[in-house]
Amino acid sequence: MPQNKIKVLDNGYVALVDCMGMDKAVIEAARRCYMSEPQGEDAAAAADAKLVRHLILKDHGTPFEHAYFRFDVKCPIFVARQWIRHRIGTYNEMSLRYCLAKRDYYTPSSLTGEALEKYKKSVNEAFDTYETLVASGIKREQARGVLPLSLYTLYYWTVNARSLMNFLKLRLDKAAQAEIREYAEALLEIFKEKMPVTAKAFEEKMKPKE
Repeated sequence: MPQNKIKVLDNGYVALVDCMGMDKAVIEAARRCYMSEPQGEDAAAAADAKLVRHLILKDHGTPFEHAYFRFDVKCPIFVARQWIRHRIGTYNEMSLRYCLAKRDYYTPSSLTGEALEKYKKSVNEAFDTYETLVASGIKREQARGVLPLSLYTLYYWTVNARSLMNFLKLRLDKAAQAEIREYAEALLEIFKEKMPVTAKAFEEKMKPKE
């Protein structure tokens, strides 16, 4: 069952479906490389955190590939098309060849007045055309061609912690589009809860140098 569901934009979300390994898997994998163990239980947590910081600082990424997340994502198509540029992950998306598109689309909060009215009019006319085409017998896979990029889509994304951090590094950047930054912020929140040691080291590295 989805957990840690976080609302994003006007009608989107990110939810954690499953996870495996987390900080423990990273630490075990790294210590296998060196065949090392911390000396004494009291020192273990500090030693583990120090080890993770070292891995992050030195870009020794393979131990982080042993920790996996599976997310349930609902986002506008234009966000999804930016998202899947991150190819080191597994995607399964709702297919509009087989599923009937719902009138469920993203409206930027920045739009007001005449611009907002024009936006909604254009999008709703596209849905009207789509529904008319489907009702007339046109295949869904062909009728979908008129649908807008603001349409919400759904997919599962399975990704290891190394690739997730790469996603966060790029999509939390101020140069990234605002909408996908909001999704990255939601993912970071889940990442910090499930892998607190790794997330802390990651955030420390990402802080701007003074």
